[in-house]
Amino acid sequence: MSTTMRPSRMRSLADDLRRRNDDELSEFIRQRTDAVSPIPADISELASQASAAASVRQAIDKLSGPELRVLTALAVVNQPTSASVVGVPPAQEAELMGVVQRLWAVGLAWGPRPEDAGSQVHVVTAARDAVGAQAEPPAGDAAEIDLSLRPIITSALPLANTLDGQGGQHALAAVTSLSTLAEHWSQNPPTSLKSGGLAVRDVNAVSEFLGTDELTASFWIELASEAGLVGPEESASAKYAPTVFYDTWRLSDPGQQWAPVAAAWLRLARDIDSVSGQTGDRLSVLADQPGQPWRRELRSATLQLLAQVPPGQICEFPDLIEHLAERRPRARRDRLEVACHSALRESDLLGITARGAITALGRALVEPAVREEQLALTATAILPPVAEEFVAQADLTLVVPGPPSPALRRLLGLVADVESTGGAAVYRVTADSATRALGSGLSPTDLIAELNTRSATPLPQPLEYLINDAARRHGGVRVGSTASWISSDDESVIAQLLADPQAGRLGLTRLAPSVIASTAPAEELLSLASGLGHVPTVVGADGESVPLARPVHRAPDPARKDQPGVDDVFVTALTSALRRSELEEPAGVAIAAPRELPRMPTAATAQVLRRAQVQQVPVWVGYADNAGSMTRRLVDVVASDGGAISAFDHSHGRIRTLVLSRITGAVLAADISSADMDPVGNQDGSSND
Repeated sequence: MSTTMRPSRMRSLADDLRRRNDDELSEFIRQRTDAVSPIPADISELASQASAAASVRQAIDKLSGPELRVLTALAVVNQPTSASVVGVPPAQEAELMGVVQRLWAVGLAWGPRPEDAGSQVHVVTAARDAVGAQAEPPAGDAAEIDLSLRPIITSALPLANTLDGQGGQHALAAVTSLSTLAEHWSQNPPTSLKSGGLAVRDVNAVSEFLGTDELTASFWIELASEAGLVGPEESASAKYAPTVFYDTWRLSDPGQQWAPVAAAWLRLARDIDSVSGQTGDRLSVLADQPGQPWRRELRSATLQLLAQVPPGQICEFPDLIEHLAERRPRARRDRLEVACHSALRESDLLGITARGAITALGRALVEPAVREEQLALTATAILPPVAEEFVAQADLTLVVPGPPSPALRRLLGLVADVESTGGAAVYRVTADSATRALGSGLSPTDLIAELNTRSATPLPQPLEYLINDAARRHGGVRVGSTASWISSDDESVIAQLLADPQAGRLGLTRLAPSVIASTAPAEELLSLASGLGHVPTVVGADGESVPLARPVHRAPDPARKDQPGVDDVFVTALTSALRRSELEEPAGVAIAAPRELPRMPTAATAQVLRRAQVQQVPVWVGYADNAGSMTRRLVDVVASDGGAISAFDHSHGRIRTLVLSRITGAVLAADISSADMDPVGNQDGSSND
């Protein structure tokens, strides 16, 4: 940008970043995601965060063996230096320049962009401290550095043409497992331990319910939490239940469901082996524990290595470890093995890999700056198509030729029990499942009509007989929900209830030959009648039946404090805001302010701010400052983080943090008509609302 302030002489990484063009600055942000958390106010702050020792160490840990050797050679000589001090075979001189340019691109070296072996660069101080202490300056003719990596050892993959199909089946099974877990917790939410996390018995219950081992069950629970599908309820008991976001997620097609789950897996930094008891020190699932960023980094490195294996080939695990060690030489060997093994196991569950080879889903996932929308399109093309119908058979089974759609899955979950899953899922209708469906409020006629609508063949008579028979038994016992009473036309049933050992505790009193009153809640009477083998109905004050559905639990969507998602929207917004922060005069003061800003709920305000971020347009906000006064501010939204946003404030000429709860309303500058504009045009004065 021509109006950006440019120093006459480059003296630091900050000066270097100022001189980079937008593409180069954007690439730096993508490569150094830790340097933009917290989001810097300007380029000087960005350079300061990127030069910190911890950030530099993370960048060095991502270097391959040849890149690390070149950085070490540059770091141990007097600064500035150039690629000419690094001895390489003549055939690798072009490759050497590529390595030096990469070190410059990620900010481990600064100066004018290196174009040839004589270009002067400075290795950042923290990098010199990190690698220079372990190396000696070259004496005389230094030995040449070999920049080549060993070719990846591969072998042919049997039945390679079935790889993507198998990955799609695994991906479908993954979203089905997460949906099953969330639905189970909506009715039976586990309670958090006082120390945080889940009890072992709750994890074992999930393992049994999903029909898998404890390690896999722990993984599904942790992944569901990371993806925002489950979370703690806002209650004293701290139960875990599906979130509000889950209600939107579960109505999507499987391909759209898979994309945010896969993206959440890339962010996951939890120690699943320890929470499942696979190591000596056992941690509680979902308990508060520090993340291990090296797991996330080595997982990504493993996927990138697998993506380099030609299609139809496979790299065996021992060879994979050796190649990974060559590409991440600073990583500890035990961490490499643990991270690689976990990545292969978990990616296989998600359909990212299958039989040790990466699938088309995995290749799409490792694409640079991939967005969830692109992942969803790829997954939709690979996952098996959803089925809208089933085939009803005379043995009371319903066969679904493929993954059921969300609507069909809800109906089948209501009226039948899962008997087997796979390419074709089999559900069985039983007397208990038919009673469950009738207890939800459906009449026998409505239930049969709904099944007929979804069945590809006419319903067999045994199925209709089963539903009608359940309907005749349904309602033989009636439990009052308003006055806590029980009635039955069969006096022997009343006598049986009064003779039960729990009758005294429940305070049962016979009011008439067919009526019992109780001081206990209606729910306890319902449990008593059900325990004696009866199928009761619940009636309201008007005598009409009400559904027997159990309460559905929901948790609020979690407000995450992870590092910002470095997608194209965020990178573009931050690059633009950093450029504006370097202008000599604040920009945007000529944009007229609205006469008054509407007062909006926080959720509606957040939607407007998200729209402004995606469309990259300025937005006017009303903001209450620390003194309690209301001001109008013109901002460019960079990112949203929990209950706050980071935005470029036009009046101050820098990126600032605004608390979302203090924003009274927001309107896009492009949506303000001329009649609504404030003729004064002040943007930081007191608002009129």
